[in-house]
Amino acid sequence: MLDTSVQKVTVSDIEKNFILKGVLSVIKKVVTAQQFDIWFSCLRIFSITDNSIILVAPNNFIREWLQSNYCDLFSSAVYKVLNSSREVIISIEDEVFEQPPISSFFTNSSAHVPENLTEGYHSSPLNKYYSFENFVVGPCNRLAHAAAVAVSESPGYAYNPLFIHGASGLGKTHLLHAINNVLASKYAMKTLFLSSERFINHYISTIRSNSWDSFRELYRNTDALLIDDIQLFENSQGSREEFFHTFNTLYNAKKQIVITSDFPPESIASLEDRLVSRFKWGLLCGVDSATIETRIAIAEKKASLWGIDLSHEIASYLAENLPGNIRELEGAIARLSREEKITRNRITIDAAKKVVQELSGNKKTVSIEAIIEAVSRRFHVSVSQLQSKRRTRNLALPRQIAMYLSRKLTNMSLTEIGGYIGGRDHSTVIHADGKITQMLKKDKNLIFLLQKLESELQK
Repeated sequence: MLDTSVQKVTVSDIEKNFILKGVLSVIKKVVTAQQFDIWFSCLRIFSITDNSIILVAPNNFIREWLQSNYCDLFSSAVYKVLNSSREVIISIEDEVFEQPPISSFFTNSSAHVPENLTEGYHSSPLNKYYSFENFVVGPCNRLAHAAAVAVSESPGYAYNPLFIHGASGLGKTHLLHAINNVLASKYAMKTLFLSSERFINHYISTIRSNSWDSFRELYRNTDALLIDDIQLFENSQGSREEFFHTFNTLYNAKKQIVITSDFPPESIASLEDRLVSRFKWGLLCGVDSATIETRIAIAEKKASLWGIDLSHEIASYLAENLPGNIRELEGAIARLSREEKITRNRITIDAAKKVVQELSGNKKTVSIEAIIEAVSRRFHVSVSQLQSKRRTRNLALPRQIAMYLSRKLTNMSLTEIGGYIGGRDHSTVIHADGKITQMLKKDKNLIFLLQKLESELQK
């Protein structure tokens, strides 16, 4: 159970409801009605202390989404209502009665925590939802998963550091949580899990307080350091310098270091060569976009974890029509789960189509005809050539780009896209999508080209 005995404030249920209404009222002015209804209307206040306010979300997905996207908004809203700063902690029902105190910096609550380190800093608590058992393994993430399991079984020795890179929403943070859970709960190790943004904020607050001994003691006396989204370090030279020395201290002591990033080390702007080389001392592994088969398996797994009866047909429809990152799939399933609980009706394909349409509502509808015409103009090939069966080199790239953009910007199925572009089957479209996705990681000119095409098509 969460311990709120430290600096406790006695707040009645009436007062909690009054404060919650005030906070939500502030938030309601900033977000859309649809966003508020989905993400905020389901919250309640568990407790309030002099230093923190604990909100309870109905499930892990909503909790994680709020933490990832609305931390600053919550802090601002709470400050406006209470006229004082408080750390906003978002938990779920099971955790507020089962978990040890979240206030500890370290996952292991028995660990010593240096004083005067609470300003601007928060370490992530254990999240049982993000386990290895709940992670769907496919060709896109097999190496990263195997490496993460190896690290959790032999910390400090298997792969140190472990550097996992890939686009947002492909499962990197899930693996980081899974490693953290095993090290902390199975081996009772003192682990420190945080985003690079938190590290930077803590570094800045330490400059103000001049508490460098405490700062260094916190990061350099842990058994395992897990840093998420390290690409954010590119704009903070001082943080990079401090992290460099922390890295050396932990590595020399054979303490485990795990890092995630949206990009490989050498692609992170302003990252010094000495850091890039150290990140390569262990294992670098990428997480790619999931294949359609893996996305279907993920949709079915997420639905199962939430206790939703989702047919294979509906899972396939969601996976095929939400080709963005995995969080879009989770968002769709979250909406379907809520609708099922409210209406108590079985989820239908029509309900799935409605959710997909809502999630795609902010995007301008682009026709495949417009995409093919735009690509043909850019590459100086005719529309008939793009739709032909010819496989010459000068047609391969523009044809793959047309398929990639059609998958991203239209609501057409894989089969429909392939059929329109030369009577090809869905596997050809999947291959084209994967090929362009891989090229975008290395080719900045292609990134610029596609951004320009998308901008023109969505005007």
